[in-house]
Amino acid sequence: MASKPKRFPVHSVNKREYPPDWQGEVFTCDIDRTYLDTRFSSLEGIARIPFEGALDKVTIPGMAQLLKEVRRGPTMVSRQTPIYFVSSSPNQLRRVLERKFLLDGIEFDGTTFKNWGALLRRGRFSGLKKQVSYKLAALLGNRAALPPGAREILLGDDLEVDPIIYGLYRRILSGEITMRELPAVLARHGVSADDARGIAELKLRAGGNMPGGVVRALIRTERTENPEAFLASWPWLAPCHDAFQMALVLWDQGSIGAGGAMRVARNLRLFDVSPGSLETSLREMVRRGLLSAEQVDELAVLLEEQGLCRIQGPLPEVDPAWAAVGAGRSSG
Repeated sequence: MASKPKRFPVHSVNKREYPPDWQGEVFTCDIDRTYLDTRFSSLEGIARIPFEGALDKVTIPGMAQLLKEVRRGPTMVSRQTPIYFVSSSPNQLRRVLERKFLLDGIEFDGTTFKNWGALLRRGRFSGLKKQVSYKLAALLGNRAALPPGAREILLGDDLEVDPIIYGLYRRILSGEITMRELPAVLARHGVSADDARGIAELKLRAGGNMPGGVVRALIRTERTENPEAFLASWPWLAPCHDAFQMALVLWDQGSIGAGGAMRVARNLRLFDVSPGSLETSLREMVRRGLLSAEQVDELAVLLEEQGLCRIQGPLPEVDPAWAAVGAGRSSG
């Protein structure tokens, strides 16, 4: 008798349908500590989350504007880029958070939440904070609803394990981690054998190997002070100190326009982010070799014309270590 499919504590809603031959970018964004200033650092913080309303939720500076630009795409005529949210918050918060997105002016196509009720009924309290198996199940489950031509860009943070999860997801989806290797790889990240079998089932349901299925992951760095910690994963995984650096990455890869990057910078100024901070963010991306001299010249003119900041003095040289790992970045 065939075993029943593994059931993960995942509650997903997808509001968009695609023709089978659809191709294009799809953005999947974490919510907690990536889009919203959510506190998971204590049991008290976790307990308070389900009782907060939409107006209690605080958006991280610049992130709402960034997602508006993502939705629009690189031109002024919106291409309605698909946006999905994945959260470890309880599915009972769906209405609250969807109302928050509405208040922020964010259009989106689906949400995924953790089924806290199922975990609590089974006495699996530790499952509230375990993320690897949950998020892999959420990502792979959502991927099954996307056409093969979808190219995902993932947004997350470094407060928990998003960089690890996104790396595993990319390698599983591409086939770099084979089905035979998968249980041992997941076990090294604390995933049980039962959950590993379920993740393998979800991979098969998502379809064959997709080498270009994940284009890039952008990680909002809050805990990691030294971006060199991500050097080995550059350029597919891009550490970003703020929404402006994320905008620069997305502008460079053609996901948003230069005007969109400026609107993100302007939004950050409304949050009292200083002109010097914007300049520092740009200089850091130059140091990593993300931006060419021509791109910097274009940005410098736009930033000064719009009164956002003025780039003064010589720009930093590209760091050889970043240049070495980013030599093939044009291939994604």
